[in-house]
Amino acid sequence: MTDFLQFSVIGLLTGGLYSLIGVTIVIVFKASKVVSIAHGQLLAFGALFFWIFMVGLGYPLWLSFLLTLILASLMGFFIERFTMRPLIGQPLFSSFLMTFALFIFLDGAFQLYLAGQTRAYPHFLPQGQWDFGGVIVPKGQVVNFLISFFLFLILALSFKHTRVGLKMRATAEDHRLAQSAGVSVRNIFTYVWIISAILASISGIAMATVTDIHYPLPYFGIKGLIVALFGGMESIGGALLAGLILGLLENISAGYLDPILGGGIKDVAAYVMLLLILLIKPYGLFGLARIERL
Repeated sequence: MTDFLQFSVIGLLTGGLYSLIGVTIVIVFKASKVVSIAHGQLLAFGALFFWIFMVGLGYPLWLSFLLTLILASLMGFFIERFTMRPLIGQPLFSSFLMTFALFIFLDGAFQLYLAGQTRAYPHFLPQGQWDFGGVIVPKGQVVNFLISFFLFLILALSFKHTRVGLKMRATAEDHRLAQSAGVSVRNIFTYVWIISAILASISGIAMATVTDIHYPLPYFGIKGLIVALFGGMESIGGALLAGLILGLLENISAGYLDPILGGGIKDVAAYVMLLLILLIKPYGLFGLARIERL
């Protein structure tokens, strides 16, 4: 029972980070109907920028974080303005392929900088752990989880109660209708990419505090895509729930099956989860089933 609780706790804490990665993809899809793979690189570069400023240049924590968010915002802005905006009016598959091309291009730059090495991340979160009757809870991961939940709460409230959030919701429902009501759809696309890039960079920093910076880091964005698909591409709350489910599934299955099968279950579990949801409910747990006439 202790093992099960231990696997579950770590799974939930990790799942909070998956949820934050997934919601960056959800908000882009809600506004533009574009499924983005590029956010895996926004995640990785956010972690890398923070490491360069804090470790490489020796800047204080607050300044490193601020500069990282500024650079992440610029990346989101330039991606939307120079790669996604020219494809407005083109088939959505073209935009999807563009995000894939961005992922490959930025992955080359990321791997070139790392040169096969791992960059140890600075310890700026609380260290140590709590012991609850044999169940070990790392303090740093609890802080990451609370930050993720707080950002989810801010994002959900912003969508409902701010002027920009209402415009985003209108754009998500119908681009032409929103434009006829005076909403600048192109500006909304820019805002969405900037916001999602900031959230992706924060999730990258949080993820790197657990894994350090190494070559597979950008591929956590694929797990974010799985979370978005599982929860429903239009649902922010679905991304939260799906991320927690994925974290639980990965850690519990790996905890019990890795000793028997020799490892690798954690990576397979995410794709098994994706396969099941696509077979059973293709639109995700809370996605909108759209019926089209042929």
